[in-house]
Amino acid sequence: MNVNSSIRMAARIGTGLCVMVLVWSCATVPGLKEETTGTFIRVPFVRVLLQENLEEVTVDADGSFAVECLQDGKQTVYYSSRPVKIGSERDRLKVFNGSGGGIQGNLDEVNIIPRGGKNRLRLNGQRYRGILKVTPDGRNVKLVNVIYMEDYLKGVVPPEIGQRTEPELEAVKAQAVAARTYAMAHLKQYPGEAYDMKSSIIDQLYEGVEVEEKLVSRAIEATAGYVITYQDQFINAYYHSTCGGTTDDVSNVWDRKEIPYLKAVTDGGACRWSKYYTWAEEFSEHQLRGRVEQYLSSDRGRDLKIGQITDIVVEQRTPGGRILKLAVHAGKDIYRFHKDRIRWVVGRTSNPDLILPSDRFDVEIGRASDGSVETVTFRGRGYGHGVGMCQCGAIGLAREGWPFDSILGLYYTGVDVKKLY
Repeated sequence: MNVNSSIRMAARIGTGLCVMVLVWSCATVPGLKEETTGTFIRVPFVRVLLQENLEEVTVDADGSFAVECLQDGKQTVYYSSRPVKIGSERDRLKVFNGSGGGIQGNLDEVNIIPRGGKNRLRLNGQRYRGILKVTPDGRNVKLVNVIYMEDYLKGVVPPEIGQRTEPELEAVKAQAVAARTYAMAHLKQYPGEAYDMKSSIIDQLYEGVEVEEKLVSRAIEATAGYVITYQDQFINAYYHSTCGGTTDDVSNVWDRKEIPYLKAVTDGGACRWSKYYTWAEEFSEHQLRGRVEQYLSSDRGRDLKIGQITDIVVEQRTPGGRILKLAVHAGKDIYRFHKDRIRWVVGRTSNPDLILPSDRFDVEIGRASDGSVETVTFRGRGYGHGVGMCQCGAIGLAREGWPFDSILGLYYTGVDVKKLY
């Protein structure tokens, strides 16, 4: 999707929702006309899937709110200052009051709209900006938060960048622009669905009002509308925690084609302050053999046992120093693992539920007097896949006085940072 197409799409979404808000507030709706190329739009909306496959949902607010019920193209609006429940009625919806009394049934869609600028909706103790939309989900219900892009980012960026200080503000801006670019590039990515994004690591983890931070919100507002493009296309703004001094080509980390702006770059060790700049994980031979067997069994769909490990050889590395090909010699067999999947094969001894911090490491083998492998130690650098922006590196560069657009220009090769709206 190119930038101009996205502007027109966002304008149509924004116009439609603004009309709905006018209707809900009983204002007079002015005449409307199709937006034209070059029109200065205000802020696009994002539709975020919060939950699905629910029997019912209970929604409340800080103050009063409107309940818009849609049935066969007809609209009925109720007002409440107490919780309401929306549940499934076969393959449609029904609205109840807090004590279970029915309000209206046989509905296609229900929208919950807060009344008042500082009023926030509540769901399971979590507060959200914007509107909550409930739609049928088979014989259950699905809940979507319709929200301005900048407000959406206020619930996304804080968990990604952590609590930061004033000297690190430019790194927070860079993270905000990267997250906004991802969201803009993925509007309408689920054809036929009532949402654009999922509130999970599948897209971007979104946690609503509760995680908002003043400094982060200030960074988002200061960069409102800024996105990253390459040849007038939104980029895939991948980012990770700690690169260990060098990022890598996307094609050398995952099985994907080369992307001109996702290349190996060196940041001078700007992330050296990270606790994962260097790390080590030590395994006994028995532990490591068990990890390899577990991975192979899961990958091949059957239990698989291997011989005792006799050697581990790094056969090929990436330009950024990560491992392209790792060979595990076990008995008479050799098992080869490639690229970022190596992290899943090895895992950790310090926390068996986690994968190896990165695949940029050296292998140290401890042998017994008879030459057999007793221990294997992986000494590495970095945390994450190593593609795109290094978050800890961005923070280090911000401390050195780099502005956000220069930070982004370092980690994403040959891109433009531009104000879209």
